[in-house]
Amino acid sequence: MFLNFKKQNTAKIRINGGFTLVESLVAISIVLISIAGPLTIVAKNLAYARYARDQITAFYLAQEAVEFVRNTRDNNILEGNDWLGGLDACINGVCIVDSPANTIEICGGSCEPLELSNSGIYGYSGIDTIFTREVSIEEIVDDREATLDITVRWTGGTLQRNFTIREHILNWQ
Repeated sequence: MFLNFKKQNTAKIRINGGFTLVESLVAISIVLISIAGPLTIVAKNLAYARYARDQITAFYLAQEAVEFVRNTRDNNILEGNDWLGGLDACINGVCIVDSPANTIEICGGSCEPLELSNSGIYGYSGIDTIFTREVSIEEIVDDREATLDITVRWTGGTLQRNFTIREHILNWQ
């Protein structure tokens, strides 16, 4: 009887010793779900970080154009010229402002994309970027006040995005 008992235990060990196919599939599914969740979160966070980076860049590009127009206005007043002199391409129209080259050009049907130079400065010479910048000036009160609208557009993934700043500038003379 002692031998017979050992044979029964050995038989039970062999039957219950391994995982069944269903148990293995369930275990693999649990592992995949536990890995896929964090990876999805990481991928979404990377997309949000890219959007935030592009939005900050768009803000600074718009602010640069505001400062360019203010500087042009201030130089005009200090030199005794018309306060909006040199900004004619932007008045009641759309223009592009190239701060590094200190130029303003009228924008045809659609504005050219900004380019990034080797030194990391945005302008219109270098490698194309995803950003375009449009500047528009409308004189509200003749020779006293104007609104300045700067719109920066870019494509983030498959979506078209834009950022607009509206600024009122005054003839402080």
